[in-house]
Amino acid sequence: MINVVIIEDETASYEYLKYILELNYSPKLNIIGHSPSVEKGIKLINDLNPQLVFLDITLQDGNGFEILDHFSNSSTFEVIFTTGLKDYKEKAMDYFAFYYLNKPIGEAQLIAVVDKFLSKKSAFDNERFIAFKNQVENKQHKISLPMKNGDFVIVDIDDILYCEADGSYTNFYTTDNKIYTASNNLKKVENILTQATFFRIHRSTLLNLKHIIQYNKTGELTLSNKKKMMVSARNKTNFLRVLKLMNYSVS
Repeated sequence: MINVVIIEDETASYEYLKYILELNYSPKLNIIGHSPSVEKGIKLINDLNPQLVFLDITLQDGNGFEILDHFSNSSTFEVIFTTGLKDYKEKAMDYFAFYYLNKPIGEAQLIAVVDKFLSKKSAFDNERFIAFKNQVENKQHKISLPMKNGDFVIVDIDDILYCEADGSYTNFYTTDNKIYTASNNLKKVENILTQATFFRIHRSTLLNLKHIIQYNKTGELTLSNKKKMMVSARNKTNFLRVLKLMNYSVS
């Protein structure tokens, strides 16, 4: 089941969207929250961690782009814009929106978009797990990290313990106890390392699975440098699946 949040300031539009989704996608989609504003929308996403957000552009206290700006370095959800504004499509796509729907939204159009989202998501998950299962015969053993001063540092991927978001930057923690701050956000780093054995255990932490030496059912894991970390409740199920596929021993 995919958890959904709707951020919409028009009550009638919200009720219509909710009705169509529940009519056609129960129990595939679970609508867990609704907000009419930017401020409350940000809090709702932080509190509930949805996988899909239906987002209006014009809201009570601002616009939907402000919400995406807030999560620009830690976004773990897909976005479907729902708006009456027809001149924002290009900007919406700049924010990597999954799709853009103009109001009034027809039921058939909405169903087509949601079906496409569900199909894409299933294919993506499957591809990701297969990659992990096969240990991803990664031919790229090194990564070049762009530094703040314009220099580049070349690091062995296997030597990276984990990556941690730091605003629009990412800190790389390595086995030799060094920390490199690269001028890429964590989402971009994750895309670069998608064919390596990395998994996002938390919205701000990307972990090299090769350095896990212990994991327990509370969600706590221990790395090869003895550091302990927690897997977020939201990511725990997929994390366990990945560990099993990679033949890790799970306690």
